[in-house]
Amino acid sequence: MYKKISLLSVALCLLTPYASNSTPLLEIKPSYFFFSASPMKNIYNDGGFEVQGSIAAPLSNHLDLYGSIGYRKAWGHALNSDEKTSLSVVPVDIGLKLLFNCCNRFYSFVASGPRYFHFHQHNPSLYVDPTINSGGVGFFINTGFSVRVTDCLMLGIFGEYSYEKQKIFPNSPNVYSNGGVQLGGFAFGLILGYAF
Repeated sequence: MYKKISLLSVALCLLTPYASNSTPLLEIKPSYFFFSASPMKNIYNDGGFEVQGSIAAPLSNHLDLYGSIGYRKAWGHALNSDEKTSLSVVPVDIGLKLLFNCCNRFYSFVASGPRYFHFHQHNPSLYVDPTINSGGVGFFINTGFSVRVTDCLMLGIFGEYSYEKQKIFPNSPNVYSNGGVQLGGFAFGLILGYAF
């Protein structure tokens, strides 16, 4: 992991002097999120809502430095006791965004990089920890299409996959965990962008 981060840093340092006159882009991305792995997709089988705010700063004509912060919320039911449970996740991304100009006003993109995430789970059951707070490092990759409606306004759609595996160690007596849980999954939504 450290080698990948070092290589990414060197690449950014080499590409920065060749940045074009492209403009930065600020985006708001509301989406529907669903979990990709058990037991999360069984507990939160209706998925959840996620919103992200992202910014892309040009490094060259087709490559941007990408960063985002988001908030995800999901509601579900415990597997054995059926009590209500909720999960909140705050993902923070940094990576590179590769741009493709399809036509004069149409663009497609692919962005990827590491993700730090912090989560809070609340479960009122007497048999498990009522509150679990933790964080970790994973990765994300997203892709989509957008159209420049005006000189500044962009609209689009996107899809994203995130990998957010975390080991959970319960504090309650006689409660055991089998270790790692994949909190990530897939998000599909809209893009509302503003080009400076």
